[in-house]
Amino acid sequence: MKTDTSTRLRQIMSTRNLKQVDILNLSLPYQNKFNIKLSKSTLSQYVNGIQSPDQNRIYLLAQTLGVSEAWLMGFDVPMVESKTNSDNTPLIEETLNAMKKLESSRQKVVLDTANSQLKEQEKETAKVISLENKKNQQTVDLAELVDDSKIDWDKWVSFEGKPLTDEAKEEMKRVLGKRLENKDK
Repeated sequence: MKTDTSTRLRQIMSTRNLKQVDILNLSLPYQNKFNIKLSKSTLSQYVNGIQSPDQNRIYLLAQTLGVSEAWLMGFDVPMVESKTNSDNTPLIEETLNAMKKLESSRQKVVLDTANSQLKEQEKETAKVISLENKKNQQTVDLAELVDDSKIDWDKWVSFEGKPLTDEAKEEMKRVLGKRLENKDK
């Protein structure tokens, strides 16, 4: 059974505790991005069933509210397209739902914070050298490790990326030297 856009808009406003002004504020970035205008009176006409939105405004409202266009038009389909929904964890869904209720300026703060966290995470990830990465792998003859003249110890670092202490270098030479002695026996 098909309902209409007016019913869907009122439904989503009720479940998300949104007012028409909230939808307008949420739509501003999309209005700018897609160059589709939506006035307060036009939205009011959609919500009250006086007028139906054209395809451009259906798209704008669907993007703004994070719902499928078909659902917003009243078709008996899932509210959110499954491909989007399946990629999102409950935490992401909760974050998105909260973010949709924020004013545009506050949404920008959330986006900036998320991007900052992503950059920080990428920096941390870049510090970890994958053993699978053939370019970064270096073959080392264990016998050379006990011979200071053949190893540039300044290139060796601890797990935290800090230079090895002299004590750590000596301990490595001692342990590796014993392993080599045991191999020869």
